[in-house]
Amino acid sequence: MKKYLRMLRKGDLIIILFLMVGSFFPLGIFTYQQANAENRERIAVVSVDGKAVKEFALRDDGKTETYVCVDGHGHENTIVREGSVIYMDSADCKDQLCVRMGAKSKAGETILCLPNRVLIEVKASPDTQTDENALDIIS
Repeated sequence: MKKYLRMLRKGDLIIILFLMVGSFFPLGIFTYQQANAENRERIAVVSVDGKAVKEFALRDDGKTETYVCVDGHGHENTIVREGSVIYMDSADCKDQLCVRMGAKSKAGETILCLPNRVLIEVKASPDTQTDENALDIIS
């Protein structure tokens, strides 16, 4: 072990420390994006075979919406939005994993029914900053 430690030079240690510190930047960027997504309206997008078929605005309005998704093969999934959460109420797949995934409400969360090829993604709506409030990189 001492033989390997003697092979390290100052430059090697600087590079190792730089890489260790740099490895935390993606965590910081992800945390920053998630914090900003909480302030925006969330939208749940229902996709079948990669094509968006329905969108729900997840807002706490006390309303309940139900959507029955039937694909070309006859598979049926029932999707329910209750206020600001969305969940898969029932599906005709064998494993029922999508039903047991529970309610989702945060940006980036997903519900997937793999046998029926149904995906529900919760996304933050695009940032609607005006030109006056937008970040100006030049100045």
